[in-house]
Amino acid sequence: MSRKIKLIGILLISFSSLCFAQNDEHKSSFFQPEYLFGKIIPVSSYGPFPEDGYQHAIAISYGVTNSDTTKWGRYYNQPETGLMFLYSNLGNNEVFGHQFSLLPFISFKVFNRLKTPFKLRLGAGISYFTHTFDSINNPQNELIGAEFTWDVKVFLYKTLYKHKGFNLQLGAGFSHESNGHTKLPNLGINSPMVSLSAQFYNNENANYYYSKRVKRGNVGPKNYFFTVRQGIGIHEQDETEGPQMGKLKPVYASTVSSSILFNNHMKVRAGFTYRFYQHYYDHLQDTNVIGLSDNPNWNATNISFFLGNEFLLGHTSIDAELGVNLHKPFYRTFNPKNDLALNLQKILYTRIGMNLYLINTQEMPKHNVFIGTHIKANNVKADYTEFTLGYTYKLN
Repeated sequence: MSRKIKLIGILLISFSSLCFAQNDEHKSSFFQPEYLFGKIIPVSSYGPFPEDGYQHAIAISYGVTNSDTTKWGRYYNQPETGLMFLYSNLGNNEVFGHQFSLLPFISFKVFNRLKTPFKLRLGAGISYFTHTFDSINNPQNELIGAEFTWDVKVFLYKTLYKHKGFNLQLGAGFSHESNGHTKLPNLGINSPMVSLSAQFYNNENANYYYSKRVKRGNVGPKNYFFTVRQGIGIHEQDETEGPQMGKLKPVYASTVSSSILFNNHMKVRAGFTYRFYQHYYDHLQDTNVIGLSDNPNWNATNISFFLGNEFLLGHTSIDAELGVNLHKPFYRTFNPKNDLALNLQKILYTRIGMNLYLINTQEMPKHNVFIGTHIKANNVKADYTEFTLGYTYKLN
């Protein structure tokens, strides 16, 4: 198993254990078997998409309901956190094989005015695929180029029947698997899915806690922070970026930002990031690219401005940002077309993942450090997988 997968695994286990460990006296546990049914959205770069049937999956989740009325459980209206174990048959065993997944998740109540509110579940974890792309033995599988990939699931659940410690739920959502551009090809698997599941709680009061709407109240004034972080990414150059495919090289990312913390839980920030792509630099050193090779250091860099938000959950956070590329000459030169999708890839980037803090963020420490793992994309096209070390300073 690669070092990258080990690091992702450590972060996932840490995320899950901290979710379970915080404020145990305010939690009720549940067990949830689930059947999922869907269809892979066909996509192919070079030829017809392989014949495939419907996708069938079986999942087992274990989680807890946080009924804490004083801290983050109150602010997020008693969310659920847990782990999902999933097996999926993708509809063509010879090409796509089988999928095994492990996903930490968090669920929030939405449309709270309803008697039985909906639940929005966000899950991000890791998948293992038994079949991957092989230019000789499996050339049709352009979706998955690596055995281990990221796995992201977004689902909305509606309770059909509720009695004491039992919930019967209908779900609908979207599943995405991708290796984050660390090994090509990487078209990824995108599947709309529906599900039927049952939640069995360890006590009858769990449903009472979950149905009761909790008022957040004014939990604190605004706080201001300054943050620096250093990231290292794992990136493979694709066919639109030059001929050096098949080689993994680093991307170095340095970031400074300032942020405002609202109600001790939503950390809105703005900042700048400087990135240096080793692939781009080596390409400009080895090849005479007019207008770029005369200054390879500067033309292998990317400078961007971004807006972002962290949803703080004690020691952990869900982290997302949207940025604008102010300087990225290499990518623009090797992607000269002007269609809308490509122009958005040149201009915008997205970055999403999670952070793990040394000190509980609810304690408002003056100094704190964190590690994180993220996927960075050119708009929605994966660019690289990033690991981060950061420091944050409370200004007031």
